[in-house]
Amino acid sequence: MADGRSAGCDGEGDSAVHRREAVTKDRLLLEEACELFESGDRSRSIRLFQRAARMGNLEAQTNLGNIYDDGDGVRASFDKARYWYRRAIARGSPDAAYNLGISYLNRGNARWGTYWLKVARAWGDELADERLVDLGL
Repeated sequence: MADGRSAGCDGEGDSAVHRREAVTKDRLLLEEACELFESGDRSRSIRLFQRAARMGNLEAQTNLGNIYDDGDGVRASFDKARYWYRRAIARGSPDAAYNLGISYLNRGNARWGTYWLKVARAWGDELADERLVDLGL
């Protein structure tokens, strides 16, 4: 997804919050998956993203949505991308809502694209707001 954002792999999270939190197994899996993904080991990284996502890690869920949406290391599947985005959205991820909105727009579905961008905007996502303004909404 050209306009999509990854979650939890870019090191841009609130490091003070992460230091205060107990490091959980799903977080460790996410971090290892991110390292493997960035080193090019798609197969192993995707397996770890899946494990962390099944444990409820919303960043892993969002990243799996991106991976399936783009077909990066797997066969592209909008159904699988949507599944993982919606799991993350159900846990409150504005990044997943934004990415799902962009994915729908890229597929020519303005109705669902704007719906999910509005969800992301309602959760404070500035890029979603900018995109909606660009769309005249």
